[in-house]
Formats: sequence, structure tokens, C-alpha cells
Amino acid sequence: MAIVAICAALLAGCAVGDAEPVPTEAPTSSAEPSPTPTPDPEFVEGGTAGQNRPYFEFVINGLLERSERPTTATIVNSLAAAGFDRATIEITPDTTPVGELADSILVGIPIDGQCLLGQIIDGELVSQLADVLGTGRCLVGRTASLD
Repeated sequence: MAIVAICAALLAGCAVGDAEPVPTEAPTSSAEPSPTPTPDPEFVEGGTAGQNRPYFEFVINGLLERSERPTTATIVNSLAAAGFDRATIEITPDTTPVGELADSILVGIPIDGQCLLGQIIDGELVSQLADVLGTGRCLVGRTASLD
């Protein structure tokens, strides 16, 4: 009889109507607001070298996404198509005088007393701004023909 009384007491605690509600955590949203995408840089007509540097990098990095070793002609044509003055673009050849692939390609564009400079090496671009040289050019030494 004692066993029946103990079982009845235990089962009474399990009655449906008397059960304490178990708190549950409210679902939390793991989705954070997505950041507003940054617009692609654009060519600044009549702008300075500094104003056009982001666009210069954007154009060349776009080439590098398609090819780790773009040719001199491809770089010049892309920059000219993007709005840079083809006649002012200075660039080193993509091959050495003995016909080997160049380790890097240098490109310079003088804009209003400053040079927009880029070096492409191992599929990466490094750019900087510098003053135009006393010669009025950006690069020293042999450059590729733009013809």
C-alpha cells in the first residue's frame, strides 16, 4: 500500500493540467542587416591623379581577375577604353629584350603634374602617386610603343 501511495504521489506531479510551463528561448534572428554595397569607382573627367587612382586600380584589378599576366597592349587598351588618355599612358614591355616574360610591368599616367603609377607583379597591383619627373614623364628608361 505504501508503494501505491508513493506512485500515486509521483504520478500526481505529472498530471497534464498541473505541469509548469517550461520557458523556451525566443528564436533570435541571425541575419544582420546586409551592408550597402560600395559602388564601383568611376573615371573623374578632368580629375586629379589622386581622384582617379581608385578607378585606375579598379580597371587593372579587373584585368588581373581575368588574367594574372595581362599583356602591355591589353593594359593600355583597357585603360584607354576606361577613359584615360591613351597618348599619355607610359608602360614597360611585357617581355624582356631577349623575349622572356617580364617579371613585372610598370605603368604611369601623368595627370596635371602628378603621376598615377602602377606595378603589376605576380598577378597583383601596387599603385602610388608621385610627382612628374623633370622630363615631364612618369617612367624612366625604355617604355613600350603604344602603336
